Amino acid sequence: MRRLRLHLRRFRRREDGVITVEFLLLFPLLVWAYVAMFVFFDMLRVTAQHQKASYVISDMLSRETEYINPTYIDNSKKLFDYLMRVDRNNAIRISSIGYNDEQRRYEVSWSQGRGGKPRLTTGDVADWDDRLPLLASGDELILVETWYDYEIAFLQIDMDDLKMHTFVYTRPRFAAVLKYTDNG
Repeated sequence: MRRLRLHLRRFRRREDGVITVEFLLLFPLLVWAYVAMFVFFDMLRVTAQHQKASYVISDMLSRETEYINPTYIDNSKKLFDYLMRVDRNNAIRISSIGYNDEQRRYEVSWSQGRGGKPRLTTGDVADWDDRLPLLASGDELILVETWYDYEIAFLQIDMDDLKMHTFVYTRPRFAAVLKYTDNG
């Protein structure tokens, strides 16, 4: 027993191999931190990409002077898919919203959704005074909403996947309103 205590005391006083033990303790933390930085950078990159893709669709629609149709909306969704580099977990809704000064409310002129999103109705925008800009009576704006579900790669760090939603409104540039027809 005495011999065992002697060996334990000697072992406790020795300092060779301390760096190896510290490395073994800290290396997993360093790897985790490096991977976490990659994941957070990728989340920020995808968020910016999502916003820019929404602005591209909105700008494209603001330049239209002719009627747009369901094929145009379908192709806008395809363009959004291409810009996001993925064709799953995303949706788009395009609406034309005007303001009725007599009733003091926003009204939806038309709305189309793709990717499982329903059309927007006048009842939906009734309480959006804080989300939409002030409009003159009879004036309209183009509202582009996009959704994207970002799946977090590598790490499961008590975070759910991000459900991104952009809300972009633009005034038509070369026409008074953006017109829609169901005829192709």
